Amino acid sequence: MQKECEMGTKRVLFVCTHKGARSRIAEEYVKRKASGGIEVQSSCFESGKIGALPIDVMREVGIDLPTEAPKSVFELYKEKGVYDYVISLCHEATTEQCPIFKTSIDTLYAKKAERISWSIPDFKSLSGTEEERKAGAREIRDKIESEVILFLGRIGIDAEIA
Repeated sequence: MQKECEMGTKRVLFVCTHKGARSRIAEEYVKRKASGGIEVQSSCFESGKIGALPIDVMREVGIDLPTEAPKSVFELYKEKGVYDYVISLCHEATTEQCPIFKTSIDTLYAKKAERISWSIPDFKSLSGTEEERKAGAREIRDKIESEVILFLGRIGIDAEIA
């Protein structure tokens, strides 16, 4: 990914805690729904593999989610990434790590990136039977998809609705 924003191309960074399942899902939806004019990247705070639950529910809608966590926000900072929008997908009720990230966004990315926060529960917070957890995971997936469509419309990018 280029370090500087091309004229007219909007750059978006999705950030979530843990291993990046929510940010990966948002990235994949943008790639499929945006009709151009946008570059997207996901990031997280922890390295490792994304859990089976998010991978399974994304497969249900025909998307093979990468199993590896995306690059950490710290790696992207070292690479001097520049973004127009930084969207955190942290669940506000649990005060995940994102508040630390939110307060220093202009310092991290040396640009007046617009910070947007979506309160999306973590897959790890789901409990109950396997089917109850899967139903909760579908709700998380669908909420991310809805937020992506609203965001794309807000920034003037036509979203392809499947």
